[in-house]
Amino acid sequence: MRDVMTLVPIFAFMLIPVWIPLVAMALGALHDAVAGPARMARRTTRQPAHRGSVSPAGPRVPAAGTAR
Repeated sequence: MRDVMTLVPIFAFMLIPVWIPLVAMALGALHDAVAGPARMARRTTRQPAHRGSVSPAGPRVPAAGTAR
């Protein structure tokens, strides 16, 4: 039993690169779960800003080598 208790901290230390992303994902999910409904409520109460038409091809820019 003493050998196992000696190895547990060693393996826990070796798994730090695994624990850090897992903790970050858990905290991010918790933040999204708490802040999500408030964010959606803010988004639906505002009037959308009027914007001009948007081209699916993107903005018009001069072809390569033609800029002056």
